[in-house]
Amino acid sequence: MRYALAFGLICTILTSKTDHEPFKVLLEAKWENLDTNPQRVKQFGGKWIVVGSITFKKRSPEVLFLDEMKLTWEGEKIPKLVGSLYEKNDLSPFLPIEKYLLSDSTWKRSTQELVLKFRRPLTLGAINTLYLVLTVPEELENKLKKGTFKLEHVGLPVHYRHYVQGQELSIALGKLHQKTTTT
Repeated sequence: MRYALAFGLICTILTSKTDHEPFKVLLEAKWENLDTNPQRVKQFGGKWIVVGSITFKKRSPEVLFLDEMKLTWEGEKIPKLVGSLYEKNDLSPFLPIEKYLLSDSTWKRSTQELVLKFRRPLTLGAINTLYLVLTVPEELENKLKKGTFKLEHVGLPVHYRHYVQGQELSIALGKLHQKTTTT
C-alpha cells in the first residue's frame, strides 16, 4: 500500500512539473500546401508548404524577446532551401501575409542550417505560435518528406534554454510521412 501511494505521489509530481513549467517550446510537423495554382508554383519556383509550427508558451511575467532561430536539417543533403517564418494571429486561421512575416531565411549549404534572423525582435507572450513555410521545388519534396529539422537551443532566450535542456526539439517530417504512407 505504501509503495502504491509513493508511486502515485511520484507520478503526480512528475506530471505536475511538466504541466506547470514556466517555459515550453512545442514543435509540430505539418505538410500543408498553401497554393495549388500551377502558375504561382512556377513563378515561386516550387510549392508553398507549411512544414511545421513552433509554439512558445510562457507562464512567467518576465519580458522576453526572440530575434533569431536556427534549424539544422538532418536528412539527405539539400543544395538550396528557401523559407519564411510567420507568426500566427490567435484570432484567425493562419495567413502567410507580410503583416505576420517575422523572417525570410538564409540557407547555409555547408552546415545544412536554415537561419531565421527576425526583422524585429518578437516579444514572447503567454503563447506565440510560429509557422515555417518553405518553397519546395518538385525535386526536393521527397527529400524533405524523409528528414527532420532540429531547432538549435542556442538562439532561444536563456530562460527557455534552461527548460528545454536535454530535449530534442524537432520538426520530424519523416515521421509524419511514415504515418500517412502506412495508414
